[in-house]
Formats: sequence, structure tokens, C-alpha cells
Amino acid sequence: MKSRTTLTPQIDLNAYRCTAVVDYIDIQFELTRLTQCWKLNERIEKLTGRKEYPEALDLGPGKTASRYKLRVQEPDFGMLRRVLRDIEDTYGFRQPPAAVSIEISIDFYPDKPGEEARALMHGVLTRHFFPTTRVLRSNRMWPRFTPGYVEPTDYTVGRDESDDSRDLGNRMAPGTDRKPLYGSTYYVGEKNDARAMWRIQNKVLDKQNPSAGTRNVLGEEEKRIRIEVTLGPDGCKEIGLHQFDDLETLSVTRLQKRFFQFMKPTFAVMYTGGVGAASRLVKKKVEDLRRERFLSAGDLGLQVRDDAAVELRRVNLPTIRRLHAISGSRTLPAARNGTGAYGLMIAYDELTRMVERALTKLERKIRRGDESVVNGGSAGKILLVTMEG
Repeated sequence: MKSRTTLTPQIDLNAYRCTAVVDYIDIQFELTRLTQCWKLNERIEKLTGRKEYPEALDLGPGKTASRYKLRVQEPDFGMLRRVLRDIEDTYGFRQPPAAVSIEISIDFYPDKPGEEARALMHGVLTRHFFPTTRVLRSNRMWPRFTPGYVEPTDYTVGRDESDDSRDLGNRMAPGTDRKPLYGSTYYVGEKNDARAMWRIQNKVLDKQNPSAGTRNVLGEEEKRIRIEVTLGPDGCKEIGLHQFDDLETLSVTRLQKRFFQFMKPTFAVMYTGGVGAASRLVKKKVEDLRRERFLSAGDLGLQVRDDAAVELRRVNLPTIRRLHAISGSRTLPAARNGTGAYGLMIAYDELTRMVERALTKLERKIRRGDESVVNGGSAGKILLVTMEG
């Protein structure tokens, strides 16, 4: 952008290995005849060699049902296709199975494992993750982290929803910002959103079962920084994933550009001295506050501030016009910079390409049905539950 500069993190991205995995996928289907869950489970176990414990949510007479949801953890897509074919051959499908949810993770492993390398990447991701201004339409979608250090869940940008004026001030000024804790989980989007929700975390534990109190502590080589997106029905449709078979033509470009986008903030270049120096000093102070906001709350927090600046001008516009009328000067039009999906941001090309390469490899594995798509290369865990309604 003309007369603007940007901030680039001091990190060697080549010192990290980037991989993409599918954490789980939810498949919904309706059979042409009723059956019991245990019978479906029996067929699945014969193919996968795993004992499953399906939970029926909508049982009919004789504990039978025809509509089901199949959740596959860390799926082997080749095996999953064989499972669905077997169910169809036995019971028939009223329509092709639908993909209604999928969770995809991008993992960053430092070549030289260590806390410092992971902390550096954690800071880069939480600051530069920016999946368009669309995620800021609802306050509940705003970036936050848990556990927080003031509340159980802290928003990165301070709020005061009991007072509109103070709330607007908090969104403008970085003084009440809360930086995401390295040991916390950073969230963007609402839980169970029909489109998407994201998490960024320092992945040091795996296979956690809160009810049983069990977990695996990862070795140093396995520890990584993870960003994951959970797509709901709307998010699946957005990337062209309607039916399960659409996985064979899944568009990584759509997935990356809509859900794994990284941007750099830009700031106006201010020159001091000469005519209009006082005005430029004020503008410089504004840019200093924007930098401070970015460093504490990242691109999304900075966009919250830029949106608040537009709102502040709208609120004060009657007063601005009155003062200009008294002085005989002209009211300047609102700045039109940054009105698009990415505000005053530019693409973080190096990080974006790194993620795109990882997703491209994942796409090939999904289409071929490779077992290597699974974390650790083992067969996926299949959970079967009835579909509500």
C-alpha cells in the first residue's frame, strides 16, 4: 500500500516442519430400512478390527433407527470408504451420505524441539491469523483465550458492554488488552458455529479423556504448535463438501483462503516537521496506538480498533460538522482505506505458502485414501451415534 509500512516477525519459518491432518469427520446417512446400532457396529468392527460403542439418540420400536451420524476420529479415508460401501450394500442409502462437519489441523514442529521455538511460533500465529473481517460480526466470535488470567475466558480486547461510551473507548485504546497466554487455548469464532471455529494451542498433550482423567504426555519431538478449524455444515458447503464423495474433489484453495489465512498489518508512514507538523504528530500517535494494539491482540484485535474508529467518527459526526461550519472549513470525507475483507492488511505470503503446501499434501492423501493421513499412521477410531431429529 502506498505510504504505508508493515511489521514482519523475526522468525525463520524454514526452521519448522508444517503438516496438515484431519482430526475427525462427521458423516450423516439414512438407511432404507431400520436396524439396531449394535448390528452396524458389528459390521464396522469386522472391517476395522476395533470394538465400538455406539450411542443411540433417537431410538424407535425395538431400539432401531434409520438415520445415523458416523464420527471418524483421525480417519483412514480408504477404510472409511469401505465401511460406507459395506453398509450401503447391506442396508441401502436413501441418498448419498453427507459430510456435515470436519476438523482440520495445521501442526508446526520446530526442527530443533524446545519451548522457545514453540513459543515464538505461537506468538506468530495468534498475532497474524486473520480469516477475514467476517469473524468479527458478532462479539461472541471475537478472539479470546482460556484459561484467562482475569476471567476463566479472557477476550484479547477489553470490553465494557454495560456502558457504550466506555466500551467504544476500550475497543479504541489498547490499555485494557490481554495478551493470549502461551499455555492457554486461543479461540476465534463461536462454539458449535454452523460455519467455523478456530483454536491455536501449544500441543503437549494428546488423547485426553476428562471423564476418565487420562491423557498422553507427548515427547519433546512430538510437541508442536497447532491451529485447527472445525467446520460445521455451512463451512463444509463453503468449501464444496456436501456429500462424502465430494472429498475426492476437495478444493484446498477454498479451504486455505477462507479458513487458514495469515496477514501482516500496515501502518501509515508519518513525516515530522514542516507545514502541518502538529496534525501529523496526532496521526503518528494514532499509528503508535495501532501498533500497540497489534502487539497485544494481533491482526483481529487491530481490526476491532479500526472498526471502532469508524464507529467513533459516526457518533461524533454531528459535532464535527458543527465545528467545521463555525470555522468555515470543509468536513473531510471518511477514509476509505481498509474497507474490504482484510482491512488494512496485506498477505503474509511466506506463512500462507507454508500452510498451503501442507494442505496440498493432505488433499492428495484424502483423495487416495492413504493410511498415512492418520496421525501416527494407525487406523482411525470410528464412533457411531444416531442423528438427532
